[in-house]
Amino acid sequence: MTMKGCPVKQAEYWLRTFIAEQKYCSVCRRYFHAMLDYIAGIREGKASPSALDVINELTDKVNNLCQCGRGKGLAEKVKEYLQQYKDDFTVHIENRVCPAAECPRLVLAPCQAACPAGLDIPNYVTLVGMGKYADALNVILADVPLPGSLGRICEHPCERACRRSAIDEPVSICTLKRVAYDRAIENGSVTPSPQEKRYGEKIAVIGAGPAGLSAAYFLARQGYGVTIFEAMPEPGGMLAYGIPPYRLPRQVLRDEIDKIKALGVEIKLNTPIAGENGLMKLKEQGYAAVFLGTGAWKGTLPVPNPRKLEGVLDGISFLTSVNRALNRNVNLKEVDLNGKQVLVVGGGNVAIDAARVSLRLGARAVRVVYRRTREEMPALPEEIIDAEKEGVAFDFLVSPTALEGADSRVTHLVCLRNTLSAPDAGGRRKPVPVDDSKFKMEADMIIFATGQQPDLSFLTGDDRAAAISVQKNRIMVNPDTMETSLPGVFAGGDAVTGPASAIKAIAAGKRAAAAIHAYLRGQKPSAGIKYPVKRPSLPPLQTTARQKSSAGQVDVHSLYDKDKQGTFAEIVRCAGDEAASAEAARCLRCDMCTACGNCVNTCQSQVGVQALKLGYVCGSEEAETDFHYPEERCLGCGTCSVNCPTGAITLEDRDGFREMRMCGSLMSRLELVSCRVCERAFATAKHLDFISGQIKDNLRPAYHGKDVCPDCARRAWSHNVFGVRIG
Repeated sequence: MTMKGCPVKQAEYWLRTFIAEQKYCSVCRRYFHAMLDYIAGIREGKASPSALDVINELTDKVNNLCQCGRGKGLAEKVKEYLQQYKDDFTVHIENRVCPAAECPRLVLAPCQAACPAGLDIPNYVTLVGMGKYADALNVILADVPLPGSLGRICEHPCERACRRSAIDEPVSICTLKRVAYDRAIENGSVTPSPQEKRYGEKIAVIGAGPAGLSAAYFLARQGYGVTIFEAMPEPGGMLAYGIPPYRLPRQVLRDEIDKIKALGVEIKLNTPIAGENGLMKLKEQGYAAVFLGTGAWKGTLPVPNPRKLEGVLDGISFLTSVNRALNRNVNLKEVDLNGKQVLVVGGGNVAIDAARVSLRLGARAVRVVYRRTREEMPALPEEIIDAEKEGVAFDFLVSPTALEGADSRVTHLVCLRNTLSAPDAGGRRKPVPVDDSKFKMEADMIIFATGQQPDLSFLTGDDRAAAISVQKNRIMVNPDTMETSLPGVFAGGDAVTGPASAIKAIAAGKRAAAAIHAYLRGQKPSAGIKYPVKRPSLPPLQTTARQKSSAGQVDVHSLYDKDKQGTFAEIVRCAGDEAASAEAARCLRCDMCTACGNCVNTCQSQVGVQALKLGYVCGSEEAETDFHYPEERCLGCGTCSVNCPTGAITLEDRDGFREMRMCGSLMSRLELVSCRVCERAFATAKHLDFISGQIKDNLRPAYHGKDVCPDCARRAWSHNVFGVRIG
């Protein structure tokens, strides 16, 4: 897909132009009109999977039957175009998505486009707002298998893309995901059942982390028998061994994994796949395909430790040892931090987790050392704030350079102070050491949370596994198929990308499952596996301008439970139903409104009223958004609704009033005028006053009245002039 614009839109343009010329035979008229209907259906998201085959058949009929000769050239052009841009057409049909965002009804909401797993966010947010938690959860489960976990620990890139942030602050999408899961579980409405085995092939998944669990989940839903081989004593990967239970309670994770097992997935624990029991063994056992989701479990030390000083750990090893003990409900004898001074080097979530865990293990003081500024820390802002609440201190613009120790134990971290360079081409500033700024920080333990690497040692000692290409300690895959250089073996998640987020690993497992299914069925993976699926939009919440104008209704910091501070019990409570419903009402429903600006432009230029103040639609940070403003200025003329390409703006006349709603939000409610002749409500009083003020007296029709509808006025005028009644 290399074309800058939308190929489907281009094909529609060619057909409309040809038909408008009206210089063709009856064969061309018939078949090109039929082609145009199919192309228009593709742009509307209404085409069936067979649409491309039908269009190709129509082009063949034109080539064989055309009598004018003019249609053959266009038919051949369309046929070649469909072949050249088949992937674009496929994504339009299968995913209902226009990659170029030029088909209005197939434009993704920014939140869904930003989600690596393509969650149908607008629809599930709406369902949460309606209190339909089980339905919301089912929408989420269509795209991810671990909503309860993600609702607690996801890095929520969707919220960074949320268009609402141009007004005040983004919708708390991640929080609403947790609400959907927690409430549905409380109500006992989630009871998965084993999937029917539709296919005979067995599939092996190596690694029970988010990528492996996701691949197994979607393959099981397809009807395959799946077995996961996990080297650790508990499934979950980094969710179980990297994230502390005060953020992700183990029972939540275990319940979600149990629901994956309920689909028929088998998980074999304490079963590493390596050496003699490697990939070749799996092949001998009859597994038709293998997915590698082994994660990134090796920590790194940016500062050498040539003396092997004790008290120096990498972040993931530290968290794994702690979580391993917590998972077994045993005493944490392996990590004794009582009364110790702990330094944590790094700025990501692992660093924050290591710092907060250290305090819970009795550390006297914990400091996080980061080489950049607070604003540039990649850790979640809410995690940083919670860490400060608990007593973690931060030292910014500091880089470690060496370790010092005594009696085989670390005692100091040698550091330099930094300043930031000018922004590079990507806008990021690099830390630059300040001359003569060396200093030491005292420490009893230093934890380096500065990066992780995949552990690919399981690929050695197996001749078959040796055929898998590895570069820079990462497994290489075909980006279109997720397949490694070894046929039938696929990979995804941190083992391929390096350390990333749980949602990205889940997305990789989801894509791999689709690719494995295509491989086993002897097909090429559809181009659609790279894109989300835009499902039909649910009717929006009916809200008032006041509700839509409200700032954030969910304060994650107020959900922090101080009574749990210092323990490993879950520290953040679930949002309440009322707050969740109010938060959902803030959603702008960008799956319906694409912010094209037609409504604002027509209101200003065609009507001249300027009744809409929608700064987020204009795309200007200076432009104001005021959902109350239309109530004062709107005429109820309907111009905005007529010019909305997606139907996001609606007008409804009822009970003597005309209501104008934008994605369910009531923007104006104006009194209607009924015709005194036919008694039909036909316009708002405000609109008629506006028109009356625009018409000059000498142009005013002889039979003009604000209380007569245009149809009756036309009949009366005809009778008065010609003596003839119309209608």
